[in-house]
Amino acid sequence: MTKTMKYRIASLFAASALAAVLPPAASASATEGLTCPTGTDTIQVPYAFTSDNQPLLAGTVCVVEGTTRFAAVDTEAGWTAEVKSDGTGNNARTDVKFTQTSTNDHLELIYEPGRFWIK
Repeated sequence: MTKTMKYRIASLFAASALAAVLPPAASASATEGLTCPTGTDTIQVPYAFTSDNQPLLAGTVCVVEGTTRFAAVDTEAGWTAEVKSDGTGNNARTDVKFTQTSTNDHLELIYEPGRFWIK
């Protein structure tokens, strides 16, 4: 395993730990150019952190306030997003997969009632 890969994995573990502890920020501006609409919660999706602990974001997911129902997604340059589950129907879960186009690295935000994580 290369050092770069180790750092990426360590960053993702740190992002997962952060996501498990912090609730989504309500009505916050997350990524460049995106402010989640009124009535939604903002979930920033970091893929790594800088040396001074600033998140490097793959994108931002907006969910309907107080629910797990998907509202919108925005990606940073070089990232794409696929909504795998939108939190409607019997599945009360928003699941968004992010892919970095240059490296094909993946990470996934899963947001369920009472918890969310980035893997």
